[in-house]
Amino acid sequence: MNSLFTNLLSLQRIEYLIIDQELNILEKSLGVERLDTCEQAHKGQDIRLIFPELTGLEDIFQEILQGRRNNFKLKGMMRSAVNNSDAPVYIDICITNNIHNNYQSHELMILIEDVTNRMVLEQALTQATNEANLLLNKLSATNQYVNQIMESMVDVLMVTTLSGKIKKLNLSAQVLLEYSEAELIGQPICKFITGVDNLITKTGEIQKTSLTNIHQELNSPTISVPLIKEAESVCHTRTGKIIPVAFSCSMVQTEVEHFQGYVYIIRDITERKQAELAKREFIAMISHEIRTPITSVTGMASLLLNSELSIQQQDFVKTIYSSSNILLKIINDILDFSKIDSGKIEIETQPFNLIICLHEAINLLLPKAREKGLKLTLLELSDLPEMIVGDITRLRQVLVNLLNNAIKFTEVGDVEISVKVFKKQELKNAVEIQFAVRDTGIGIPSDRFERLFLAFSQVNASITRQYGGTGLGLAVCKQLCELMGGRIWVESQVNVGSKFYFTIVAPVFDEPGGNNADIANDTQINTRMAKQFPLRILLVEDHIINQRMIGLMLQGMGYQPDIVNNGLEALAALHRQLYDVVLMDIQMPQMDGLTATQHIYQEWTKETRPWIIALTASAMREVELEKQRYLSLGINDYLTKPIRIQELMTALKKCQPLVDSFKNQDMQTKEIEEQDTIKHPVDYAALDEILQMASFNPAINAREFILETIDYYLAETPKILQDIHTYLEQKKYANLRRCVHTLASTSATLGAGDLAILCRELEAILIQENFHDVANLIEKMQTEYHRVQIALQQEQKKYSYPL
Repeated sequence: MNSLFTNLLSLQRIEYLIIDQELNILEKSLGVERLDTCEQAHKGQDIRLIFPELTGLEDIFQEILQGRRNNFKLKGMMRSAVNNSDAPVYIDICITNNIHNNYQSHELMILIEDVTNRMVLEQALTQATNEANLLLNKLSATNQYVNQIMESMVDVLMVTTLSGKIKKLNLSAQVLLEYSEAELIGQPICKFITGVDNLITKTGEIQKTSLTNIHQELNSPTISVPLIKEAESVCHTRTGKIIPVAFSCSMVQTEVEHFQGYVYIIRDITERKQAELAKREFIAMISHEIRTPITSVTGMASLLLNSELSIQQQDFVKTIYSSSNILLKIINDILDFSKIDSGKIEIETQPFNLIICLHEAINLLLPKAREKGLKLTLLELSDLPEMIVGDITRLRQVLVNLLNNAIKFTEVGDVEISVKVFKKQELKNAVEIQFAVRDTGIGIPSDRFERLFLAFSQVNASITRQYGGTGLGLAVCKQLCELMGGRIWVESQVNVGSKFYFTIVAPVFDEPGGNNADIANDTQINTRMAKQFPLRILLVEDHIINQRMIGLMLQGMGYQPDIVNNGLEALAALHRQLYDVVLMDIQMPQMDGLTATQHIYQEWTKETRPWIIALTASAMREVELEKQRYLSLGINDYLTKPIRIQELMTALKKCQPLVDSFKNQDMQTKEIEEQDTIKHPVDYAALDEILQMASFNPAINAREFILETIDYYLAETPKILQDIHTYLEQKKYANLRRCVHTLASTSATLGAGDLAILCRELEAILIQENFHDVANLIEKMQTEYHRVQIALQQEQKKYSYPL
């Protein structure tokens, strides 16, 4: 055997055997014996005894020897010579013609290669490939599973990067926002969902806010998911719709940056908002509708109690009176709660005497306390400010509610009220006032404290059965205290008594000239503003409540603003006449305020262009960011909603009338002053007196009482006047006199003094049976009523907002 060839085979770890035509071994390589199968191989031995795999291949051997075939390969199993067992080791057997000196011999060469390691690697590779394919199939199935879940969700699901750019979304997101997937991918989510960016800090972490944010750590040590739990906002669709939504947001943190970001679940809550609105409107409507007849029942029952009745009749009427009062209290609680819940109650800021307020609350409940034999006292007050600025009606309401509860749940002992004042540096000119109402009643278990201030909740069901009530009183008190800058809490011990505390924050009111005089003036309207700064004003506002509120402010200043609903109407109004000032809402249908401002800036010259004040509901920070843009569009100033009286007056003082606005200003001023000397058809002091008297009764909402009174007068007086004309034509003077007497009485009650005087004159003429001037006087009464009607309708607006 050629030594070079032998060395080459050895380097490749290939062994060989040379056999003759009879398949007997002639020669073997030195290393062949390391193979278990070939360990016992020796010259002259039949190769088939060593490799049984070769049995039956004799014809192939002959073909190779005859040159009709070059070689033949097969795989064999290596066998152990010790125990004659097969080892899991594989060999490659190659049979080829042995060639000597370029001629074909009659010998065969069997090349043997141990391919065990290669087979093991191939098997491992095959197994790894199969496992990888299986994993890939699982990942594909998982991805398909997740996608199907996402697509089947009714709620919107959006995934963003840490910087807030959308990178995955479901079909519901496309339907809600009215954009395709391609249009949304890569866009910042805050472009579509208002306020989302305010919840994320610059470092990509969710802010810790007390309102909406809860942090939750998962069990995995590598994943932390801070969670924002259902914050409410609005989304902006492609067609310009603004849809209320609730969304939750969680942060995804992984070791791979590509898979870090935020997951948003967004839900359209339009129906929920509509249902909430419908619920509030229904509660307000039904409470109002029920309260009106109940008030009449209570009033008539009180009148009956003052009439001559038998003992049995008095008992009947007392039952009617007390039952209607209880029902009225329940209705008032529901109405107050619905108003607070819908945000319709605003706290007034007017100076009032705190001591008088306390005594008024006590005097209202003193008869009830005496009836039960309880002592009701006000502890000695020290360092208590005489005058504070706030809402006396709401403060009295809280005091009366707590005192009423204390008396209700106390059978023996006393009820006392105390007040403390705390001066805090951070409050500047204001103080924190703490009220405490203590009783010796049934007490409250400590584990029930939290339920006390929840809506429609009481300590237990037996309380409702025994004492009645809706469970709304303390819930209303809690919200009123918070609206007044304070809080409410309780200390109690069963069968010992309870002590309810609440606080308010209020500025101290000094006499004019003191440091705090301006605080009260912040809410006062300068009624001569229009005389001092004569301006023609156009209010552009699409919201009816805002129209009424801002319109009333301007009317209180002496202005008579024109009001339009959107930018298109504003341009039309400006084409009809010049205005010195345009109060321009920014977001409106058909044409928004910025677009309208651009048109005004382009179409009107500097001499004829009005001073434009933007009205925006944006936060001050957002307004500051937009300030340069506003100025570039021609906006001169801006006010943020809700509009404050002082801010509005300050803004108007900056305005200058156009050149031709008030050519006859002196003449107009004189006319205004002359008009001021004309006696007003209604004496508002009478209305204020009615309002004040009504406010002393906690069962009556004073504002609504006076509104109902005015409504009744305006509805009934035209009927009375019509009856007067009819009775005059029919010459039924007795009936005529009765109608005139009624009209005189009701008119005087509402402060319509001139109309009442005319009625008295007519009544005197009818008594004297002098019928010649009756028709003339009736016409004067009719004319005077029209003046009264207009004045009362204006007064209605004053009391209509806020309710």
